[in-house]
Amino acid sequence: MSDIIFLAASYGTGHIKVALALQSAISRENPGVETKVIDFIELVDPYLNEISQWVFIKILKYYPSLWGRFFKRTENVDIGSFQHNLFNTLGSSKLVDLLKEENPKVIVCTYPVQVGVLSRLKRLGITDIPIVSVVTDIAVHSFWLHPYVDLYIVANDMAKDILISKGVPPYKIADTGIPIDPKFAEPFHKDSAYELFGLRKDIPVVSAMMGGYGLESKLIEVIDALSEIDQPFQGIIVTGRNERLKKMLTEKVRGRDNIKVFGYINNIRELIGISDILITKAGAVTISEALAMETPMILYGVIPGHEEENAQFLLKNEAALVSYNKFELEEKIKFLFTNKNIVERIKSIERRLKRPGSAIDGARLILNLCDNSRLVLYTDKK
Repeated sequence: MSDIIFLAASYGTGHIKVALALQSAISRENPGVETKVIDFIELVDPYLNEISQWVFIKILKYYPSLWGRFFKRTENVDIGSFQHNLFNTLGSSKLVDLLKEENPKVIVCTYPVQVGVLSRLKRLGITDIPIVSVVTDIAVHSFWLHPYVDLYIVANDMAKDILISKGVPPYKIADTGIPIDPKFAEPFHKDSAYELFGLRKDIPVVSAMMGGYGLESKLIEVIDALSEIDQPFQGIIVTGRNERLKKMLTEKVRGRDNIKVFGYINNIRELIGISDILITKAGAVTISEALAMETPMILYGVIPGHEEENAQFLLKNEAALVSYNKFELEEKIKFLFTNKNIVERIKSIERRLKRPGSAIDGARLILNLCDNSRLVLYTDKK
């Protein structure tokens, strides 16, 4: 039996990380509340989960424009359309069994497919459990929007305005920011973080990460760009769960003592916090973490579709730089190294945009819904 069920998915690491951040925040706010994080696609069919993840990674690696076209064509489709109905019955029987077994007070979705499935079950009168839709990108794709959702947690007021324009009542929308680990709201001790990664405090740190799977070609290009930097720096390359890539890049930087390669790491806050520059694609969770630590970003290897819209938000606010090839990347790194006034300006913008307490704010709203089975008007305390 669980009071709160989180339904996530493992396409990348962001959806799971958001669920875990909210779970951690709820545990801090009320340790007596029982929670459980479940991979929805794994629940439906483990084989489907494995195959679909493999296909997703291959598309992003070899045919990213195909994903971009799918995203754009379905971004604003109406509820009840063929595209919506195609997914809204997925795993219904498995989900009904889960609800009977766990009898949760609230269900929190950090991936859009299950939002539609649950909304359909509510429409049919099969369940009346409150649904929380946690939108894990800055833009709001139509798959997140369903009439039986009780609460939307979104990135910012821009996302809130999009929902309102689509007919969602304002009281159902909380622009808390994308939930990130509650640790990002705690005091940060740089000295111990430098020691953790074996780095010096007096030499700039450039970190690069391309999501949990570490997009291969882009990290190779990052190393190529870093190899052209003349001034002293310390480089950290994070390959995520791609062990083959970790081994290959470790060999590639052999003989370069100033560049280290890591696989999947749990101390992301510490790494971002000591980085003078973070090179990353435009995943919304990583962006939110970098904003929280006020770390200047160079966006690289941005995936068409949802990440393009995340990137556009940062560029519009002049909160990051973007590069489209390794030669541009080299120039942007040098530019930030030699223009401290630009770096300080970016940091000041990040200070305005950051939401380090997003998970705690979201947790309190979810707990309120859990306790009262009703909504209260969200009041932004910024």
